[in-house]
Order: sequence, then C-alpha cells, then structure tokens
Amino acid sequence: MNFSLLFISLILVLLYSIFALFFKAGLKRKYKIRTNDDLFVSVIVAARNEADSIKQCLISLDKLNYPNQLLEIFIVNDRSEDKTPEIISEFIKGKPCFKYLQNENVKTNLSGKANAISLAIEKSHGEIIFITDADCEAPAGWIKNMISYFHDNVGLVAGFTLLYHSKNIFSMLQSLDWSFMLSVAAGSIGLGIPLSCIGNNFAIRRITYNEVGGYEGVGFSVTEDFALLQAIVKKTNWRVVFPFELQSIVISKPVKNIIEFFKQRKRWAVGGTSVHWFGKLIIVLSICAHLAILCLLVFGNFVTAGMMFGAILISDLLLLYPSIRKFKKLKLLFLLPVYKFFSLFYMLILSIILLLNRTIEWKGIRYPSE
Repeated sequence: MNFSLLFISLILVLLYSIFALFFKAGLKRKYKIRTNDDLFVSVIVAARNEADSIKQCLISLDKLNYPNQLLEIFIVNDRSEDKTPEIISEFIKGKPCFKYLQNENVKTNLSGKANAISLAIEKSHGEIIFITDADCEAPAGWIKNMISYFHDNVGLVAGFTLLYHSKNIFSMLQSLDWSFMLSVAAGSIGLGIPLSCIGNNFAIRRITYNEVGGYEGVGFSVTEDFALLQAIVKKTNWRVVFPFELQSIVISKPVKNIIEFFKQRKRWAVGGTSVHWFGKLIIVLSICAHLAILCLLVFGNFVTAGMMFGAILISDLLLLYPSIRKFKKLKLLFLLPVYKFFSLFYMLILSIILLLNRTIEWKGIRYPSE
C-alpha cells in the first residue's frame, strides 16, 4: 500500500510541478502594444455599502492620467444602506467627468452588481469600458497602460489586483493567495487557455460586450466577471490578454475575518463551477497532490513527504517569484510554507460547505446557487 501511495504521490507532485512551469511560461508572454490615446473610455464602479472605502476609490479615479475629453466615470449606487450616496454626491461636485447613477430597477436575471454595471454601460459612450470596485484604488496610469493593449483583435484586457496588508498574518496570507491565483490566471491566458480574470481590474471593448449580449445575455451569475470572460471565449473570436504590468495594478483590501473570507471564496467557487475543464483539472490536481503528501505523513514516510513538499514549494516559488518581485512583495514569500497548509485547509473546508449549502450572501443580499 505504501508503494502504491508513494507512486501516486510522485505522479501527482510531478504533474503539479509541470503545470506550475507551464503557467510560469504563460506569465512571461509578451503582448503587442499601441501608442495613441485616441479612444473614448468609460470607467464604471458599482458601490453598495462602501462608506468606508468609496472616497479613496474616487480620489484615485480623479487622478487618472487620461484626457478629460475622452473620459467619463460612472459611479453607481447599488441600493446602499449607509452614507455611500452622500459621500459620492459630495465628492463629484464640480467634476464633470464623474456621473452619478442610482440602481433602483433591479433585473431579476442579474445579480445586484451586474445589474448596476449593466445600467451604467447602457448610459455610457466609451469605446472601451473599464471596471473596478468601490473598495479599490487605481493607479494614475491605469487607463493609459491597459488601453495600449487594445489592438484590433483584442476584446478584453485583464489586470492584476494586489491587496493591502499589514503585519497581520491573515491579511498577508490573503495577499499571497491573490498573487498566486492571478499568476495562474495570467499564465493560463498567456498559454491561450483563458481560465479567469478579476472583476475589479479589467477593460472590455464595447462591441465585444454587445456581441455576447452584455450581462443580460450572459445571464445570472454571482461572479459576473468570470461569466463574461467565459462568454467571450466561447462565443466570439476576440482575444483576451493579461499583461504582466506594474502600471496597471489595482489595489484592494483583504476581508477582515475568516467568516467573510469563506463567504467570498464560496461565491467564487459557486460562480466558477463552469470553468474550462483544464481549470477543473488544475484544482483537482492541486488538492490531490497536497492530500497525497499528508497521507505520506500519516503512514510515517516523513522524509519522502518532506521531499515532495519541497518540490511543490519550489514549483510555487518559481511561479510566484516574477510577480512578487515585480510588485515588490518579496517578504510574502517567507509565508509560502504556511500558505500551502492554509490553502489546503480552506479548500477542504470550502468543499464541505458547498456540499451542505450553496446559497450565496453578498453585501447583505442572498442569492440561490447557480
């Protein structure tokens, strides 16, 4: 039995390492860029109960380095129950680029956020539509950098999002987790197999959005960004790119506690059930490889388990190092061994949660499973 377990573990860890190197190769892909700033741009932010974060988001958007005559910024209040509307209204006074919308007529076939974004897109005029979240801060060069990748055949450009983190271990683990997931996402797109992107940092061509019928054509999803990406990949010939750029990084905040963390990951897991088979294979392979190492420990194969765990750590380090170094987060790498146990723990717990209850709660609103 130990020999069979050893052989299976070896195969799983080997496959894991090979895929990590594939994603690293995809992450290094270079994309062609254009140089002129001649495209009209609409930036859209949906805000629900974001009184603690929305002002910093608005300040960052007000500093965007892009011609005012080619820019409009829509802030949509999605039925907030706090001071969010007042903060928005006060900030945008005397700022003609900003436009305020109220999301009141909720369409039942869309989630609240998708409905709010859809409303703003209907009112907007930009050839390129940028999406970010109310708890995020965009860099001044965000639009100029992202828009440079919109060659004629590119329909969507995705970007990295990093998390603020203090010396709090939980927030640092979340930051490392996001770096890992987005490195895989960017690597898969670089390989020509788009698996995912992050909904608080992407830009889409309007004709691409219309070609899939917009969010209404995509249909209900608790992860509207993922659903839109999948629709573009499956239904159109537009290219999706994920450049590895420091100038296009959006900054967001980690969740405050473990309960909110599992709510977030549950929503992502339910929304991501339609991921490409390759993505499902990667998730299953990752879980099985880590479980195999735990099994080796249970059966007393400590040296072998240590060597295989070391191989996984080296693979992850090779994948993560380019982004962590470029984004100046090298200190996070010291938490990599802890992160491996953390990620396995939450994936196993999340699997149990999903078996028991697939109802999603987001910003105080409950949604049934998809």
